[in-house]
Amino acid sequence: MSTQHAAVFYGGRDIRVETLPIPEPGPGEVLIRVGAAGICGSDVLAFRGLGPWQHSADKPGRDGHELAGEVAALGAGVTGLKVGQRVAVEPKHLINCGVCPACAAGRTHLCQRRGYVGDTHVTSEGFAEYDLCPAERAHPLPDHVSLAAGAILDCYACGVHTYNLVETPPGSTAVILGAGTMGLTMGQVARSHGLKVLLTGMSRESLDLAIKAGAADEAVLVGAEDVAKATAELTQGRGADLVVDAVAIPEITLQQSVELVTPGGQVCVLGVYPEPPRLEPHLAYVKEVSLHWSNSYGSFRGVSEYATALDLVASRTVAADALITHRYPLDRIVEGFVAADEKDRSLAMKVLIQP
Repeated sequence: MSTQHAAVFYGGRDIRVETLPIPEPGPGEVLIRVGAAGICGSDVLAFRGLGPWQHSADKPGRDGHELAGEVAALGAGVTGLKVGQRVAVEPKHLINCGVCPACAAGRTHLCQRRGYVGDTHVTSEGFAEYDLCPAERAHPLPDHVSLAAGAILDCYACGVHTYNLVETPPGSTAVILGAGTMGLTMGQVARSHGLKVLLTGMSRESLDLAIKAGAADEAVLVGAEDVAKATAELTQGRGADLVVDAVAIPEITLQQSVELVTPGGQVCVLGVYPEPPRLEPHLAYVKEVSLHWSNSYGSFRGVSEYATALDLVASRTVAADALITHRYPLDRIVEGFVAADEKDRSLAMKVLIQP
């Protein structure tokens, strides 16, 4: 049996590259030779020992849901794909049943059995040389779209879903809290819909990249500049039509979002809170703020939000490659996670593992 190298997660910072069998595709599946896999913010939370996505020494697991590569083998019955074709992979943890009330309403990302095949919970395992995926979740990439850009389509799909939740019209103003990958992809998506974007962040380097990559019209360095004042100047004192919390700092950003939004405006939480956030509800009540929570993505009016993200990247409406700052081989995956975790030191934006 042929073998591969794959990362196995034993909890927190304990990540080991091990030799494992290369899986064989079953009916309707394809085997992907992984070219690039992104380290997601949820992966970093687990690396810190936070968030709900934990492995442990007695229950180790595999990860890597942002990935792209080449088709290495086809399972029985697969059509429309060929060996050697470059594809981006829509992650398996978003597999849905197709029949529950959420799926029937087109909100497949809220499926009651999301990520389950039978009684088994599945996830993409892109931090490896090879991974399996259902054929319908392998999206062919145009020749001009890099595997690196394909690997972060998941990030753009989250931004597409967030915008679809709020549908803020062109000419509106948006403040995005957080200058990480999710903040920047959200900024690019918002600007593609004609929104004027002010983005906040903790480092001048990330804000400079945001401007260069077309993710923001204006940028504010937290701690050195006044976010409330900048928002007031951008909106002629009204407050932002939309505030997106893309960083989820429990003691700060949800309350700050309510303070920055205009009366009757919208707040959308795109980041993942590791613990309950602080929110004083009276101001939200007085302003009659609409509060949304953005959970992954699915389809919008019958159109796949992942496919929409691919269209944005393929049309060069958004600049995906500009966000990729660090790349590591699989045998240095721990270094990659440290870079993604310690961005003040590494100045990393998006970190890729390239098996």
